[in-house]
This record gives sequence, structure tokens and C-alpha cells, in this order.
Amino acid sequence: MKKHIGIVIIGLAILFILVLSSLTYTVRWKEKALVLNFGKISRVEEEPGLKWCLPWQNVMKFDGRLRNYQTVANQVQTRDKQTVIVTVYVNWRIEDASRFYERFRQGNTSTSDDVVVKANDFLKSWVTESTNVFAEYELGELVTLDPDAFKLASVEKGDDGKGGMLKRIRDKANAGEGYGMEIVDLGIRQLGVPGPVTESVFNRMKEEREAVVRTLQADGQSQADSIIGQAKGQATRIKAEAEAKARAIEGQGDAEAAQYYAAFLENPALANFLRRLETLRKTLSERTTLVLDSGTPPYNLLTEGPDLPVQKQAAEPAAK
Repeated sequence: MKKHIGIVIIGLAILFILVLSSLTYTVRWKEKALVLNFGKISRVEEEPGLKWCLPWQNVMKFDGRLRNYQTVANQVQTRDKQTVIVTVYVNWRIEDASRFYERFRQGNTSTSDDVVVKANDFLKSWVTESTNVFAEYELGELVTLDPDAFKLASVEKGDDGKGGMLKRIRDKANAGEGYGMEIVDLGIRQLGVPGPVTESVFNRMKEEREAVVRTLQADGQSQADSIIGQAKGQATRIKAEAEAKARAIEGQGDAEAAQYYAAFLENPALANFLRRLETLRKTLSERTTLVLDSGTPPYNLLTEGPDLPVQKQAAEPAAK
């Protein structure tokens, strides 16, 4: 009997767990849950935690986090009839789960994956339609080295007022009562050109670079000419100042020399004596050995002394 009681308890526990699991469900963080009565929305649960439902109700959950959709490479034409290859990505999330479900469900048997796949199909058509914006720009505005002429950001975001891809897709997602989607961001992941266009693109970019080089060279030459002109002007001014100063010094020297010349003219013997002393000073400034006659001028001064009229006149009064 006890054995049967244990089996009954285990059976009741399993039955309780099954009933409990059919009456409860869990909403995780960032999940949005729809409680459906035979395909119709009964309520929406967005707060995380353990929730209750009736056994005949179905629960559909959607991940509310950011999703990424990326297109395959498509060929589009620019305004100047050039072909470019574009790959676009779109970041989006489910904003209104009930509206999202109503817009994209495929009958009452649709699963959450079926609804998301349908949403991606719509998103693909919106992106394809939005690439028509490329027809409003030339290839030189999409592939260029000039930052002022580069318009790829305008193609993505519509910053120049033409309405870029992001604005066009948002308009589609919000059309009517909306699709319950939030288009967070859009970007061009890859932009390429086919082989026949590549050479022309490279030639144009080369011409742009050469134009920049010529501009830089002209600016450099202009600056160099300005610097050389300033240097020449400074050199001329410095040279003129130096020459003027040299003439002034030379004039001052000539004036001082004239005073000495006047004194030497009054006393030629003194001038001759001073010249001999200067010769002795220069030739005997170092240890020098000379073999000369004692009467060789100006070395005779070492033995005979100076022969100056001034000394003779000064010696006569002393003899008296």
C-alpha cells in the first residue's frame, strides 16, 4: 500500500509540473511576448519575469534587441550613367510587438521566426527601392579624394536635403499606422565599381591628385619667392649698413692718422726712429738668432742708440 502511495505522489507531482508549465511562461530581458487566443492578440508582456496564461492560449516571443540586416551586392546607376556595386546594412529593432505581428504574420499558424523572415523580405524591398537615390549623384561625388565633393554620407543619411536612404526606409516603416519597427541606422558597407569603370575612376582620381600637386607646388614656389625676396632685401640692408659703418670707421681712422702724420711731418727723425723700433719689435718678438754687422739698421740702435736732433738739443744745456 505504501508503495502505491509513493507512486501516486510522484504521478501527482509530475501532473502538477505539467499543468504548471502549461499555465506559465517566462519573459526574459529585452523580450516582448504576445499572448494569443487562437491567433488573436490577448495581451502584450514586455516586463521580464514569470507570467501566467490559460492552457488554450499560445505565447509568441520576439527578441527586442538590435537586429542587423545586410543586402547582397546590387548594381545601381549614378546620374552620369555609371554603374556601381553597393552593399547596404540596416540596424533595426522591434518597437511595437503587436503591430509588428499584425503586419507581418502569415495566418494564425505563423511562428515568431516566420514573422521576422517576412519583415526581412519587406526590408529588402525597401532597401532596393531606396538605392534609387544614387541616380541623383554622379560617380565623382561618390568616389573622390576631395572631401568637399564627397557625398556618400548624404546618400546614406540625406544630410543635403535630398532625402537619403535612411530617411526613405524610415518613411516606409512608418507609413500608415507603421510596421512596429524602428530603423536605427543604415550604412553602405561596400561601394565598388565594375572593371570597365575602374580605369576611368583611377584616371580621374589621378587627375585630381595632379591638380592638388600643382596647386601645392605653385603655393610652395610663391612662398619660396617671397622668402628669397625678403632675404635679399635684408642682405642688401645689412650690407649697406655695414658699408656705411665701415666708411665711418675708416673716416675716423683717417682723421686720427692725420694727427699722427702731422706730428711726423714736424719731426721726420722721430718718425724714422719709431719705424725702426717697430721693425725691431716685430723681428725680435721671439727667440731669434741673427748674424749681422753691428752697423746694420735698425739693429745699430742696440749699440749706438737713437740719433735724434731733439736729444742733441736737450744734451747741450746739460754740458754747460
